[in-house]
Amino acid sequence: MNRAFPQKMREWSRWWSGLSWSRRYFPVIAVAAYLVVLSLLKALGTDHLLMMALVLVLSYGGKRLEPLLVFMLPFILTLVVYDSQRHYSDLIRGQIHIDDLYDLEKSVFGIPTARGVLTPNEWCELSAIHPALDLLFGFFYLFFYPLYMAVAAYFFFWLGRKGAAGYSAAEMARLAPRMGWAFFWLNVAGYSTYFWFPAAPPWYVSIYGLGPANMSAVPSAAGCLRFDQLLGVSLFSGMYGKSADVFGAIPSLHVAYPLLAVYFAFRFGALRVFSVLFYLIMCMAAVYFNHHYIIDVVWGSVYALVAGVGVECFYGWRARRPSGGAK
Repeated sequence: MNRAFPQKMREWSRWWSGLSWSRRYFPVIAVAAYLVVLSLLKALGTDHLLMMALVLVLSYGGKRLEPLLVFMLPFILTLVVYDSQRHYSDLIRGQIHIDDLYDLEKSVFGIPTARGVLTPNEWCELSAIHPALDLLFGFFYLFFYPLYMAVAAYFFFWLGRKGAAGYSAAEMARLAPRMGWAFFWLNVAGYSTYFWFPAAPPWYVSIYGLGPANMSAVPSAAGCLRFDQLLGVSLFSGMYGKSADVFGAIPSLHVAYPLLAVYFAFRFGALRVFSVLFYLIMCMAAVYFNHHYIIDVVWGSVYALVAGVGVECFYGWRARRPSGGAK
């Protein structure tokens, strides 16, 4: 153990000496600036400190941790962007859509019943609630972010070493990071839509009704609370209690993530069945739990495909540049 430590230090020193000036100092400068801004906003919390500590460990942990930094960076940046919304969402939000979305959902996807035409959400609330569905849908709905990361990690770490159908290990190592950056840009597009087209989720209509937006409305886990009650936990209530925006129903990112996973699963020829099932379950869960209209699901699906194709086109363009840019 004592002999190994000097060897590791020499390896780290060689790695450090090979870094550019910007690579050496940009991470610590960026982390310090981020923490200072949060302090000035009186919003600095333990979660921010832990996340930035992770960034520094990955940034300065040497050659062995560099692949983990490459993998984690787009996901960490996504969390930073998501968390930042609470500081400016009320300042830049456009007119909130409530009645028009509800009426459109009912006119396009409405279900005729003895009580009149209902939205699919309303029909589920009255006719389709079952503990087994609460558990199945709740699991996927709760872990939609980690499940996407798990698929991305499989492509990045496992196929990046073993290769995939039609791709060598070296090709997979080059291509797999695209999944993380497609995820990041998908979220940037989704979050920005929350401001130029803010939309009330169906649970909001169930609680607050139609009409002018209630700006004092608090986030709700809606049907997901049944999952918490079945297991005697507060996972969903705790998660949605920290939600950055009530009026962010469009697009449904819960649905967009698994469809993006489907895109890359077919791109790389692995995990196709799981990814498709993940997507279909999330489409049903989003409506079943009264979190999204079908309109939101379709919108999120379009964003996912655009993000996947867009990132692929961008990297393809970089590869074709005469200067031989990074691939």
